[in-house]
Amino acid sequence: MNELRLRIYKQLKNDSPEGRTSVFNKICGVTIFISIFFAVMVTENSIDYQFGDQIDLLDWIIGGWFCVEYLCRLWVAPLEKKYGQGWKGVFRYVISPMSIIDVIAIVPSFFGVRAELKILRIIRLLRILKIGRSEKFKQSIFHFNYALRSKSQELQISTFYTVLLLLISSTFMYLAESSIQPGLLGSIPRCLWWSITTVSAVGYGDSIPVTALGKIIASITSLMGIAAIAIPTGILASGFSESIGAQAKNQNVSNGIQGPSNTG
Repeated sequence: MNELRLRIYKQLKNDSPEGRTSVFNKICGVTIFISIFFAVMVTENSIDYQFGDQIDLLDWIIGGWFCVEYLCRLWVAPLEKKYGQGWKGVFRYVISPMSIIDVIAIVPSFFGVRAELKILRIIRLLRILKIGRSEKFKQSIFHFNYALRSKSQELQISTFYTVLLLLISSTFMYLAESSIQPGLLGSIPRCLWWSITTVSAVGYGDSIPVTALGKIIASITSLMGIAAIAIPTGILASGFSESIGAQAKNQNVSNGIQGPSNTG
């Protein structure tokens, strides 16, 4: 029994020398995405009307699988050092954030849901939170946080540039267009909305300049807006690259892999 428990623990925790995703976690990942897909699709009334019963049955099956996963995690929780041994470890796991997310994802699957309880179908979308269990997701969050921390000074400079660009362009647009379009560009806050949509390249078209000077200001703002998007993107990409490189280096060191020798 202890051997089976240990094997299940290794499957749940991806405890393998190669670092590959276990079969159990692959099945869980596929199940999560299938359940999310149908939870999204069933919000379309025509699909709900035609395939509602079949999707309800699938929800029961998926909910059953989530229950099996949850019970397995309860069983192996005492093997985690952070939870502790025995019933105390089980209790600590039950009140942990990941356990609460699992319960939120499981419970809605066992409600009888028809039109009058349609809100419960929307609640089922909360199972998206189960993606947080994915090791890939955890790694991506780690790399993203590393990039923000390591490049915080560069990002602050980029943010200052963007804010300055927004204020200057909206001020100039106010001076150029306020008398012509007082309803749309008659104040700096209104021009600020125009500046944000222009710099971000969204361009809703709800407020546009009509004078020659206004169009020149808009053109310059659009061109400078490219830098406002490209600079922080490049900074974050550099931080991601450094984080991934550092992780690979640490893995090589832990596995006893040495870099190329310079002797020769």
